[in-house]
Amino acid sequence: MICVERTSIVQIFAENLFNYRKRKGFSQYDLANLTGISRRMICQYENKGTIPPGDRLQALADALEIPVCKLFENNTDVTARASNIMDIDPRSVKKLRDILSLPAEDRNDLYRILNKMLRKNQLEQQKNVSTP
Repeated sequence: MICVERTSIVQIFAENLFNYRKRKGFSQYDLANLTGISRRMICQYENKGTIPPGDRLQALADALEIPVCKLFENNTDVTARASNIMDIDPRSVKKLRDILSLPAEDRNDLYRILNKMLRKNQLEQQKNVSTP
């Protein structure tokens, strides 16, 4: 019984962390930079690996601008991921299928290129917002 409860808490935490991060428009890299927690650990937390220690929980909540308790609320917002997928245009879905059919090494190279482009775009947008 205890293991079942622990698993559901971890799953709730993982879903909430993912959803709140996406709502803020943060990548895992962004959240890692804001919290000092590695992107690898952020990924593990979101993939139902574990719940972080208290100081890291607080850092995550602070970066997401929410109280820590929000990360554990069972709001069953399961439809959030599904609705986001449904909003993707068909052309993008086709490209995603093509990407997923690539060998793992090629996919990783493509993801690195995309991450660089996205980070560059974010920096340009931030620069444009901060320039009067």
